[in-house]
Amino acid sequence: MKNFLIIVCIFMNSVTLPCFAEVITGYTEELPGLVEIDGDNFKGTAIDKVKKIFKKANLKEEIQITPWARSYEMVKRKKNHFIFPMAKNAEREKHFKFVTVLFKVDTYVYQRNNTEFKIYNLNDLKNLSICVVRNDVRDQYLSERQFSKLVRYPDQESAMKGLITSDCDAALMAENIEFLWKKHLHEDIKGVVKKSYLVKEINGDRYLSFNKDTDPEIIERVSKAAKDLKIN
Repeated sequence: MKNFLIIVCIFMNSVTLPCFAEVITGYTEELPGLVEIDGDNFKGTAIDKVKKIFKKANLKEEIQITPWARSYEMVKRKKNHFIFPMAKNAEREKHFKFVTVLFKVDTYVYQRNNTEFKIYNLNDLKNLSICVVRNDVRDQYLSERQFSKLVRYPDQESAMKGLITSDCDAALMAENIEFLWKKHLHEDIKGVVKKSYLVKEINGDRYLSFNKDTDPEIIERVSKAAKDLKIN
């Protein structure tokens, strides 16, 4: 009788709390203070939050750091894969489930210090060439509004190099590029470029997101874990 009750309990637990034996793969990009490579390990506040969420949800995760454009396309195509940090917009909601906000970051227009033009709103950029990261929220935002002179790069650092070497007139990117640049090149980006406009039109919330076809149980468990941990 005792053995029978144990078997029943195991069965009930397996129904109420499914065991996903597969490792759920996630993709991100290097972002100073948020996502950093430390030898064979990854660290940072965004990494810590994601790992805590998966642990609370009793799910196995494996995180890979790749250029943003590659990460985006990979998760867009693969069920039960996740990506972070990701901004939300209408185009992305066709392909991803946005589960929880991890942090916020502002978007700015950057220009070289030796340029004289003034930016008072985004329409002032219409006749300028703009460096952006391919498929990131800023690229998509400008593309939707028929900005035609976009110069695309795989990541923020490459886009900033494009601005500095005059491949474009201005760049639209998250302000954490300043920390990324200083960490990798050991120089202050403010010596060569300046912020010229805060783009309030682009929401600063950055999410943990999943491929839209991900098993609903995974989404539910991750969402509940984030709420229980009060991540956002």
